[in-house]
Amino acid sequence: MIVPTYNEAGNIAALLDELFALRTRERTGWDLHVLVRDDRSPDGTGEIVEEIASGKHRGKVILSRGTKQGLGKALELAFAEALDRGYEVVMTMDADFSHAPVDVVPLLQAIESGADVAVGSRYTPGGLIPGDWPLSQIVRTRVAGTVARGVGGIDPGLRELTTNFRAMRRVVLESIDFDRVRARGYGFQIFLANAFTTGGWNVTEVPISFHTRAHGVSKASVKDVLEFVRIAVQLNDDSPFKQLVRFLLVGVSGTLVNLGSLWLLRQIFMPEDPVGDRVWLLSAAAIQISILWNFIWHTAFTFKRYRRVGGELGPRQILVNLAKFEGASALTQTVIFGAFVVFSNLGVFYLIAQALGIVIAVAVNYWVSSHYIWDWRRRLSDVAAPALASPQELRRAA
Repeated sequence: MIVPTYNEAGNIAALLDELFALRTRERTGWDLHVLVRDDRSPDGTGEIVEEIASGKHRGKVILSRGTKQGLGKALELAFAEALDRGYEVVMTMDADFSHAPVDVVPLLQAIESGADVAVGSRYTPGGLIPGDWPLSQIVRTRVAGTVARGVGGIDPGLRELTTNFRAMRRVVLESIDFDRVRARGYGFQIFLANAFTTGGWNVTEVPISFHTRAHGVSKASVKDVLEFVRIAVQLNDDSPFKQLVRFLLVGVSGTLVNLGSLWLLRQIFMPEDPVGDRVWLLSAAAIQISILWNFIWHTAFTFKRYRRVGGELGPRQILVNLAKFEGASALTQTVIFGAFVVFSNLGVFYLIAQALGIVIAVAVNYWVSSHYIWDWRRRLSDVAAPALASPQELRRAA
């Protein structure tokens, strides 16, 4: 068990006593040792741990000292030390009693049942947060989760993304490239969550009761929030946000292709006719050209993950997707027209009504494209089992 500390003198001794009172060997088959990674706490936390390590819990407590470089760096260095010492399972928890020591046993039992990673979760069924938890904290964690999934693209199947209460097999930690991002603060947690869910590991969430810290104050800061967002941006290039940006870029390019094609077709087929009774035919042809253009680039560029999952697409799947995209494009035009009629009848200026229709149509088109045409999760379910599993599924598998 790794416990990172900074100014936790009021908590650490009681926490160690409760951890060793769990009798994990009898209940789970695992011996429990604790590595306290203290970043030179000025309140004497390190000295308290040092005394305990040489006294009542001799041989079970390891004190690792470092300079204050942030939670992420402390955990990274502690992971390396734990692996160097040969431990097969590495756990982490906070020192402030926000994570209940009694919940350590269910995490180890999940590992024993076959999980590669067990996550102590407030948000899985059965998990709880304290009734007196400040609304600002609840909002912050919810917003952090939304940013992590929307911008970072972390698997939405994992509900708990910002916790420091986990159990991991050593093979999982050995597979992680910690140099991929520079994470010193709480952003390190979403980096780990992403590594677990993209590595093909069996990840299970174990319901826990989260508590308000017993003593001391939270170390979270504005700097941590900014780092959190930066790391989210650095993660998967197939996040919903990045997909949406690519979707809009392709849409803009498709509009230019549409206009350019219409101009070129008129120069070829109606060079002398400034209006032309049959210009609508050329407009329809230009629309179809832009639809094909968008389809090609959405397949190759916007929804890259869909293409990568399960190997290259066959001709049949390409034709099926093209037919779906033609339908989505027709739906888009219908939405634009319908919204224009509705907003115009409400007295909205006609150009604004058209613009509102376009905005709504783009949102509808993106949703249909990402959830129905190029749905990588549906494609993944056809070629592989999910990486996320419930404790019940793991027990059945074992």
